[in-house]
Amino acid sequence: MKIGIIGIGNIGSMLVKRFSINKEYELYIYDVNKDRIKKYEDENIHIEDEISKVYEKAIFTFVSVKPNHLNDVFDKIKDLSEENRYIISTAAGKTLADLYELSGKKNIFRIMPTVISNSGLGTTAIAYNPAISENIVSDVKSILSNLGEVLEIEEKKFDAFTVLNSSGPAFVAYIIESFLESGINIGLSHDDSLKIVANTFMGTLEYLKNEELKLSELKYMVSSPGGVTIKGLYEMDKAAVKGSIMKAIEEAYLKNKKL
Repeated sequence: MKIGIIGIGNIGSMLVKRFSINKEYELYIYDVNKDRIKKYEDENIHIEDEISKVYEKAIFTFVSVKPNHLNDVFDKIKDLSEENRYIISTAAGKTLADLYELSGKKNIFRIMPTVISNSGLGTTAIAYNPAISENIVSDVKSILSNLGEVLEIEEKKFDAFTVLNSSGPAFVAYIIESFLESGINIGLSHDDSLKIVANTFMGTLEYLKNEELKLSELKYMVSSPGGVTIKGLYEMDKAAVKGSIMKAIEEAYLKNKKL
């Protein structure tokens, strides 16, 4: 399968990394910074010197440049035929309608990956022109499965998805950091605290999944009457921890809608 990637920044380099694992894919890549992409060239990755060459050689072309650079890309391919060619945009805040107008094309997908897709454990949202055939949609979802889960959602929900999925790792890191520093505060070394907290978070998620437990069920399983855990939960509720997290996510969501 022939895949193009235009723009090898944070998202583009992640796409190259994940897709290059599959030797059935032939990649054609372009970046304005030629030195940045020299390291990628091998038998399955071809470095192109023009945007138009990537689009012409690939069936599926990922456009992973910043939104303010989309015009620079689409100006180079506007006049090229889109027969058997599909554009997959990662640009935040650009709707399918925006992409149709900017590119002059209709064979377009809009996706929103996340930094943790680097590990193959992310979730990628996808929306697309409903006129595109089911076979092509299936092919694109198959490609995106190299990044983790693929979630088809209504475009109007992309802002909410972006906050939970793309901003989410920063929020989760903040919460983990709070646990880490709490461990140091009560006498553990940094390394021991980090190991305990990391295993606790990963183990909790795995346990919930394997045992098919609801979050509240696990919470009450661990809480003994008058015990240590329920005391900690009481203090969190008293400090409105849950409400503060919900408010932070809501404000980030509202900010994203204004972009």
